[in-house]
Amino acid sequence: MNRIVLLICSLLCTLALTGQNARALYPGLQGEALLQAIQAAYTPQRLLGYGEARDVMYGKIDNLRDSVTGFYTGYRLYLPPGEDPSQSLYRDGSADGINCEHVWPRSKGAKSGNPKSDMHHLFPTRVAVNAARGNSPFAEIPDEQSEYWYAATTELRSVPAEDIDAFSESTGELFEPRESVKGDVARAMFYFYTIYRREALQADPLFFQQQRATLLLWNRLDPPSPQELSRTQAIARYQDGIPNPFVLDPTLADRLYGF
Repeated sequence: MNRIVLLICSLLCTLALTGQNARALYPGLQGEALLQAIQAAYTPQRLLGYGEARDVMYGKIDNLRDSVTGFYTGYRLYLPPGEDPSQSLYRDGSADGINCEHVWPRSKGAKSGNPKSDMHHLFPTRVAVNAARGNSPFAEIPDEQSEYWYAATTELRSVPAEDIDAFSESTGELFEPRESVKGDVARAMFYFYTIYRREALQADPLFFQQQRATLLLWNRLDPPSPQELSRTQAIARYQDGIPNPFVLDPTLADRLYGF
């Protein structure tokens, strides 16, 4: 999609989000006042430990008919009832196992405690693709610059001949998720940077800023789906009843981080 089309789509999506969102959060606030209001109301205190959070995510939050789907590729893996979720899905670390992706990387501020185990930025991911993303920033990558393409268990070194939107892609230094989850990625990133600002800045003060424009665009082009809203509400039941506010009100992203 060329830049002009992207800008037009972005504008139309922003207008649609504003028009459809009947329950804007803190409509009278902006800037630092808005940031502080969100932090005060949406920072959970009591979270599950990391091991338990993973098991809840695999066994309940992201479990559909005893199967768990990898976030970046749509790869599905059967989880036999009664088995340990983390161990069973991991498959001893094989490329086709599933493990836990920190959308905000551990090395960039999600190393321990609540930032590490907060499920609002955790997703099940195929092991090989989790490793391929690493701690790379998210970006829109021109197709001719991508070196690796991932969908289900397929890994390509050239542009896919079909279903290109189903592929996540990487240059080795930048990572672009498949089209259907770009908004989910953006809202998870906005959540972490808002709620765990101190940890994020201490680890890398430039990490968020280099992705900000891309994340804002993805938030506009891919608004929250019913499934994303259902997921954040399901997570809230384990995290002080607190959902991701950027999913409840997708206009928050532009109001806090727009240019």
